[in-house]
Amino acid sequence: MAPPQLDPAPADTDHVAAHKTFDGRWIERHAKVSGVLRLECCVQFQVAAILRLHFTYQEGFMNNIGFSKLFTLLLFAGVCTLPELGMGQAGSLDPTFGNNGIATTANTVANAAALQSDGKIVVAGSLPNSQNFQQGGLLRYTSNGVLDSGFGTGGKVLIAVGNTEAGAAFAVAIQTDGKIVTAAPDGIQLTVFRFNTNGSVDNTFGTNGSVAITAAGLFLSPASGGIALQSDGKIVIVTRDIAARLLSNGQLDSTFGSSGVAPTVGPAFGAGESVAILSNGQILIGFGNVTSLYSVNGSLVTRFGVNGQTAGFPFDGICGFVVTTDPTTNRTKIVTAGTLVTAPNLTFGQTTSGFLIVRYNIDGTIDNNFGTHGGVATPFPGNLFSQAFAVAAQTNGDIVAVGQTAQTDVDVAPGPSSFGLARYLPNGSIDTTFGNGGFVSTAFGSSEAFANTALIQTDGKIIAAGNSNSGTTVARYLAQ
Repeated sequence: MAPPQLDPAPADTDHVAAHKTFDGRWIERHAKVSGVLRLECCVQFQVAAILRLHFTYQEGFMNNIGFSKLFTLLLFAGVCTLPELGMGQAGSLDPTFGNNGIATTANTVANAAALQSDGKIVVAGSLPNSQNFQQGGLLRYTSNGVLDSGFGTGGKVLIAVGNTEAGAAFAVAIQTDGKIVTAAPDGIQLTVFRFNTNGSVDNTFGTNGSVAITAAGLFLSPASGGIALQSDGKIVIVTRDIAARLLSNGQLDSTFGSSGVAPTVGPAFGAGESVAILSNGQILIGFGNVTSLYSVNGSLVTRFGVNGQTAGFPFDGICGFVVTTDPTTNRTKIVTAGTLVTAPNLTFGQTTSGFLIVRYNIDGTIDNNFGTHGGVATPFPGNLFSQAFAVAAQTNGDIVAVGQTAQTDVDVAPGPSSFGLARYLPNGSIDTTFGNGGFVSTAFGSSEAFANTALIQTDGKIIAAGNSNSGTTVARYLAQ
């Protein structure tokens, strides 16, 4: 029997990314097994499927490293498997951005990022407040990688409701009028905020610029989720096991779910991490690298995939997806990014992992024309550990996945890691013209670093945003 057909939906080319987050001076790694609750002030690692180890980083973990960039390059020159890229090659750092392609802001945390139409980059996460405690906040960088002095105070905005400090912001989106929508825990409630283009509070939204969604229940930091904007100005927020929709003025949309809030499906203890709006108004939500589809009124579209969900890898809890168009068939596709063991090993900490890219048809079935049986698993050459956290699509159909890579398994024991990027052709083959045989690894000294957001500029340049010991870390790469 032929798979059920859905109404055609041209691609929403906006990136969708889930997040691996830091919380204040502490790092939180989301477990890759569904059913594991997130922990604050602790790092949770998975070893195989049933053994879990817990480590705690000391307060100095987020302090700036005391090594210069030159020393870092010398230190890793002898052990880096991937050779240095030539200037101007696709995948090389863009020297016109930040400091030789990299912008950092100390003592801050990046959980999500979005591009403005003018090329500026808005990062959501946390910043130090006047007491030097981490508080929800936004950063904005100019298109050349420096903090934007026209935004907030020196490019920074702290998020609060009255005198109540918000927790770390976990999602951000830019409206067509330039206003910035973000979400964060405020006390114990999920709260959505809107700011004007200069970083001031938009008092036309909700109550004094914010809206609390009480139906989300007890909502504490650290948190994760996503925001998507409809063409009619409505705002969709997903997190944990709910989706909510707001009118453009911040009121809950009574035509969606029950009084503006709808339940979502997913693995046990699953979380809606990412969201996209299809051109027909349907809402695609990702948790791990499983996606589910909802109608414009918030009900589950059960003819999508298997009872409304793609048959993916729900244990892989830190992933993203993108909706794109196959340039050969001109059909809409859903591409997810995550992690897969590529070479198991009985020796403790010696199992090899790689990026996992899976493509689905718009009806939720596996696209067997992509990769091998619909997917491709790619370990980084010479590295034991690699995991993808976000994915974006370029206008020519190429797929860029970003995340973390390391020579050792940093899920077993802490150690240095790098931003990892890989680019794939529309058919799932690795793009050998990108970086070194399709791969890019950007190290930050002895830091554990990872990229949790992928953005594609209108000129095709690739932005990877995430964290390192230097705080918020944004890198820009040449596309060709």
